[in-house]
Amino acid sequence: MKWYETAFRKEYLDVYYRRGEDAAAEEAAFAAQAMGLPDHSFVLDVACGGGRHARALEALGHRVVGVDLSRDLLHVAAESTACVRADMRDLPFGPEFDAATSFFTSFGYFDDDGNRATLDGIAHALRPGGAYLLDFLNAVAVQRHLVPESEEERDGKRFSAKRRIEDGRVLKDVVIEDEGVTLTYTESVRLYHHHDLVQMMRDAGMNVVATYGDFDGRDFTTDAPRCIVVAQKAWSG
Repeated sequence: MKWYETAFRKEYLDVYYRRGEDAAAEEAAFAAQAMGLPDHSFVLDVACGGGRHARALEALGHRVVGVDLSRDLLHVAAESTACVRADMRDLPFGPEFDAATSFFTSFGYFDDDGNRATLDGIAHALRPGGAYLLDFLNAVAVQRHLVPESEEERDGKRFSAKRRIEDGRVLKDVVIEDEGVTLTYTESVRLYHHHDLVQMMRDAGMNVVATYGDFDGRDFTTDAPRCIVVAQKAWSG
């Protein structure tokens, strides 16, 4: 079983409980502004998880379809958002969306071929001129400031994580202990630098138009918390 088939179960929402609706609302508002979304845009939220960003985009007046592979997380998202279960490397959509989003480092899960296939599918799902926002980690900042270990107890559960960089990937070993039951898995994300993402998007038929260092709109620098890339699908002809 691949790591992303284990990691994104219902326990994932407990691990990342700090990522709540208020943060999603701020991030969605920034994304809509950064992409220049017209009112009532049709948006594809790729790897939508529990749907918090999809709900926030809908609250702004946009129509949203969330896509994810996790049955557990889609069950949560589908309570408020139109959802489709699919592997992001094989998206079942034609060029019908005004925009697409990938929030919270929901990219880089696969090998290079799989990650390119993801961008190809996103580009294919966009109408010509459609916008794409990728919220990704800042590779340089991660290499400089990676926290090797962390642990906390909450609601009778113990959560611990160990982080390392190996073979161009960020690995995070997660352990959740709950009343004698232990769940372990390892998250694995390809460590792409900004110039890598720019080239991959260009290869997929999208041109990068802006990059930000966080959702407050700061400039992208080597020490910025995030690498938020905004691209536009090339116009036909």
